[in-house]
Amino acid sequence: MTGSSAMATNGNGLPTWNKFAAFQVFGDYAPMQGFRVMVQVGPAPAAIDGLLESRAASHQVLDPELAHATLRAGLGLLRTGMVSFAYATVEEVIVILDPQAAASQGAPIEIQNRLVSDYSASLSLLVGQPVVAGARIYEVPDVEVARRALVALAEDVEEATPLRSAMWLGAQLRGRGQPFHPSMVETLEEQSHLLQSNGIDMDALPAWWWRGMAAAQATSGIEIYDDLPGGDELGNLVVE
Repeated sequence: MTGSSAMATNGNGLPTWNKFAAFQVFGDYAPMQGFRVMVQVGPAPAAIDGLLESRAASHQVLDPELAHATLRAGLGLLRTGMVSFAYATVEEVIVILDPQAAASQGAPIEIQNRLVSDYSASLSLLVGQPVVAGARIYEVPDVEVARRALVALAEDVEEATPLRSAMWLGAQLRGRGQPFHPSMVETLEEQSHLLQSNGIDMDALPAWWWRGMAAAQATSGIEIYDDLPGGDELGNLVVE
């Protein structure tokens, strides 16, 4: 597998989002009847790199504290009451808006702004330094398309894990004064070599590092899924 730093450090570079580019909207009008609105929120690649570099001297390899912080900030968006489902990775979160919350004229962009603000504030508090996030809005024809997007995205995230891991480690190496450039990890062999030579066993990394986590509104409160199923089982976590 080959890739670039954009693929590793920003979900916009994953194949699923390239395929769903046609569904991206500005969000300044009411969604079409029956359509579902998805919002992608996360820091810019440079922001993640900067965090990893600045924290490298005092944190473990792959900075699990930063990874947990991004997951918490993403899943925490369900507390806004505007989100029915969230899929969070260590670099971003994708939420599906509550249809009623997003139904009015201009609601999607207003909600997007709120989500970006809450995500940035939460992540900044958790890591102890300012983090600026951005967002994109997607409007898909129905919940089934949203499910397919979620399943495809989780597969992309899992496939990109060796590259993402190598890029995170590389940023830490730079932060510790060691040489690193993305061209050093363009192949799966190069990624594996860098990780293994720094004591990282990919098979021992937790499921959430590979596939992310999800959360959904339930009658009893917010339900967290920290070991995601695959295929249709994952898609079916998104309810009508």
